[in-house]
Amino acid sequence: MSYLFAQALTDWQTDQRKRRRQLSPATIASYSDAWQSFSTWAAAQQRQSTSDIANSDLADWINSLRHLADGSVQTYSHGVLAICRYLADRKHLTCDLAVLQMHLSDALPRMSPGRAPDVADLRRLVTFYDAELPAGPAHSKDERERLSGLRNAAILHLLFSTASRISEILALDVSDLRGDHGQIANRASVVGKGNKRRTVFIRPHARTAIERYILARRTTFPQTEALFISHGPRGAGHRLNRVAAWSIVTHASLALADTVEQAGRFREAGLLRTTTPHTFRHFVAMWLLNEGVQLSEVSALLGHANTRITEQYYARHTDDRLAEVLDQFAADPM
Repeated sequence: MSYLFAQALTDWQTDQRKRRRQLSPATIASYSDAWQSFSTWAAAQQRQSTSDIANSDLADWINSLRHLADGSVQTYSHGVLAICRYLADRKHLTCDLAVLQMHLSDALPRMSPGRAPDVADLRRLVTFYDAELPAGPAHSKDERERLSGLRNAAILHLLFSTASRISEILALDVSDLRGDHGQIANRASVVGKGNKRRTVFIRPHARTAIERYILARRTTFPQTEALFISHGPRGAGHRLNRVAAWSIVTHASLALADTVEQAGRFREAGLLRTTTPHTFRHFVAMWLLNEGVQLSEVSALLGHANTRITEQYYARHTDDRLAEVLDQFAADPM
């Protein structure tokens, strides 16, 4: 059945009014304006209904908003993406939501210095896939799901441990992580932006997750070099691509956001719904800085060209940290 853009907006607004915890009227109005803008653009591209939306449409629409300030473009993107998630949940969106979000993220204007996005506490998210499913016969659906779950867990743990870009960890081979005695090493070398090589550090929780995954797939894929691979049924054994990795992270973050929202933690749920693989990098940087780690050390861990980039983008301290610094170092009255 054809699902028109105007009907999609009306149904989303109705759904918002039924929610126990609603968006503010101003936010609903802003998101509605954004959808109207996107609908007008889509109609000009011969999109007749929401099922006609293509993977790159949100990015192409964003690129058409040259008359808007960067902040307005960011707000518009949040609104349209929220309605697209609503449509995807109800099977009114035929394109891949993760791919749609990935293209949108690439098209959005970069945040100006000092405006790294707020992020959720990812310490709980990183364990989302940790429960191992029962083993099944080789190449069976059950076994593919078990291997995918172990792989997904290893990806989240490695992102959380290293603050690497998703492209950096997807390029890793198993041999890149093997130490002198065959075990997973506590560090690896990755190639980042500008083909610059740096060392990343693999903490025990990540080494355990990676070892479990490699051990489990050893029988089915004994000669595969890539660290993270697809388990099919199509493309089994091939290196995992960026779109699939995004989907792995966003599936976990959206599911956890629903749980957190039910517990009444609405701001945390909202932040989780914006989580992407790159959010792990933001979280690690801001956490370390607020724990008192030197700026130069955080910059080196992230592979930034200089500390100015790190300071401008991430140096935002929590109130608790600032109060602690003041109590420790401020002068007392005579």
